[in-house]
Amino acid sequence: LYLIHLTSLLLILAESTQPPFSCDISDPRTKSYPFCKTTLPITQRVQDLVSRLTLDEKISQLVNSASSIPRLGIPAYQWWSEALHGVAYSLRVTQGIRFNGTIQSATSFPQVILTAASFDAHLWYRIVGIEARAIYNAGQAMGMTFWAPNINIYRDPRWGRGQETPGEDPLVSGKYAVSFVRGIQGDSFEGGKLGQHLQASACCKHFTAYDLDNW
Repeated sequence: LYLIHLTSLLLILAESTQPPFSCDISDPRTKSYPFCKTTLPITQRVQDLVSRLTLDEKISQLVNSASSIPRLGIPAYQWWSEALHGVAYSLRVTQGIRFNGTIQSATSFPQVILTAASFDAHLWYRIVGIEARAIYNAGQAMGMTFWAPNINIYRDPRWGRGQETPGEDPLVSGKYAVSFVRGIQGDSFEGGKLGQHLQASACCKHFTAYDLDNW
């Protein structure tokens, strides 16, 4: 079933539009930009790109809906996409994922606290990643950054978001986070095989405003 699902996604990609990306080879201007040269170190490319931005352009990149910079061939980027228990889309907020093309939906796994109760790290590893990349490759995403997983320790039910977490056990939560992040970003299950290219980008949350001990 898994192979059939993967094959279907690949067939969809072959018939879909291209995703947004910088340094489009069809734009002759990008050939002269060092930040477009993949043979250069990442740090050098970043330094070159930042040096070309005006102050206003830098400010425009400090929000989740980062504006495009047409003069440099940089498309808009949406940093906010959700994928706690599957690639998700909400009408209430502006997100990077859209189900308005060839791909109309994605797999919805059980809430995190139920998936974590399986104690199956290989299952946690397989959630989200391949589908996230497929949707982007199909041209139905403005970003590949997902605000997941939620790794807060579930201490008090009054918080109201405990179902988003792996639960109250720090050991289980830690193992869940490692497996989830490695899976979505395209690393091996054991880790250490990631390289420079991400399948998608995970964002562990929340650093503030979570289930604190002292209310």
